[in-house]
This record gives sequence, structure tokens and C-alpha cells, in this order.
Amino acid sequence: MSSLTKRVLTAAFSIPIVLGCLYWGGMPFFILVLAASLAAMFELRIMMVEMKMVVSGALLYIGAAGLLTAIYTMDEVLIAPVLLLLFVLAALQELFSESAKPFSRGSMVLLAILYGAFLPGHFLLLRAQPQGLALLFLVLLGTWATDTGAYFIGTRWGRHKLAPVISPNKSVEGAIGGILLAALVTQYVNSRLQIGLLPGWFLGIVIGVAAAVGDLFESALKREAGVKDSGWILPGHGGVLDRIDSLLFTVPVVYYLTRWMG
Repeated sequence: MSSLTKRVLTAAFSIPIVLGCLYWGGMPFFILVLAASLAAMFELRIMMVEMKMVVSGALLYIGAAGLLTAIYTMDEVLIAPVLLLLFVLAALQELFSESAKPFSRGSMVLLAILYGAFLPGHFLLLRAQPQGLALLFLVLLGTWATDTGAYFIGTRWGRHKLAPVISPNKSVEGAIGGILLAALVTQYVNSRLQIGLLPGWFLGIVIGVAAAVGDLFESALKREAGVKDSGWILPGHGGVLDRIDSLLFTVPVVYYLTRWMG
């Protein structure tokens, strides 16, 4: 089976599930976000192993599930206490390990929890807002527009490297094209859905910048680990993190913008 066939079949199977859970919200959407978070933890742990940094898988998985459950059941109330508990558990793990490495291994555990669980938790927080469904739809389209615009503009007119050490194929021209297309798409979607919280073009620019940062951050993680893809869970697409890396930054940014400025 060719790589293209795998990509098409994976998309045909997963997209209806994602859109259905997004539409229904509640428990179906929580299960979807939880599954994505646990898959992200699995991929992050594999990357840690590649860096000769073995950490407790149980701490990662239980920590991610606990943090997401706290976000889902109590909104933001329990986020800080759960993060504090995870910090304490990570510290205790290092104190009783054969080779304590609190700075390197301990910090990686906390980074994994923040990246693979805390950031995905904002999907739940945004969906719970009065216009959460429309906002998530807007973010999905804006992020997709950023990636699409960056690819086509960068391929055609890209001349100046955006981050040559992290991702040599990305260009400044591509990044600008992605941001502009995101602004156009979100302005149109915002006018059609009449969300009315913030100007669509402004959200598009913010989404475009955040998406580029999120994509580069995951590229930096993979480069440090020496892997091409974050995983193999999605045939033809790589890992879960490869598919949601930009969203992990765009969704939280839009959530806080609409909460504080809307």
C-alpha cells in the first residue's frame, strides 16, 4: 500500500470521528482529547528514550489523564494543584532513583506534561465557552490555512530560511503567506458565523504566528531526539504530534484572547 493511499485512508477514517466528537462536545470530545494526549505522551516518551533519558511512563500517562480530568470536571480550578502534585511526584521519583537527575530528567517530565496534556486541555476549555464550537472550527480552519499557505507560498517563492537549524525547508516567505491566508480565511469564517468576539483578520494573524511557532517547536523536539516523525500511530501521517503540533499553540492562544479580550 502506497504512502498516499495510507494518508487518504487514515484521513477518511479519522476526520469524521474528530468532527463528530467536536460537534457533540461533552464526554465524546473529552475522550478524543484524552486519547490524543495519551498518544502524545507515548510519542514524547519514545523521543526521550532516543535521547537516553528514560522516564516513568506511568507518571506521564497518569499525570496527563489526571490533569485533563481536572480541566474537564472543574474547569481551571484544579489545574494549579494538579501541576503542583505532578511536580512533587517528579521530584520524589528523582530522589529515590539510582541516578537522580532533577534538572534534566525531572524537567523533561514536566515539559512533557505541559506540552502533551496542559496544552491539549485548552481544547476542552475552548469548547466549553458559549461559542466554543464555532471558535474551535475557526481555529481549525485558520491553522489549516496557515499550513497550506506556508507550504504553497514557500514552495513557489521561498528564498529566505525561517529557522535553518531547526527546519531548513521552512522559509520566511512561506510563513508570511501562511499568516496572510489564515487572516483571509478567518475573516471570512468569522463574518459568516458572526462570532463577533474579535476581528476575524486579527485572529487569523494571531493563529498564523502561533501555528508557525508550534510547528517549529515540535520540529526542534524531533531534531533533538534525532527522529523524522514523532511516531507511527497515524499511517501515512506520522505521529499524533505531527498532526496537532500547530493546534497545541493556536487553541490556547485563541482561548485566552477570547476570554480576556472578547
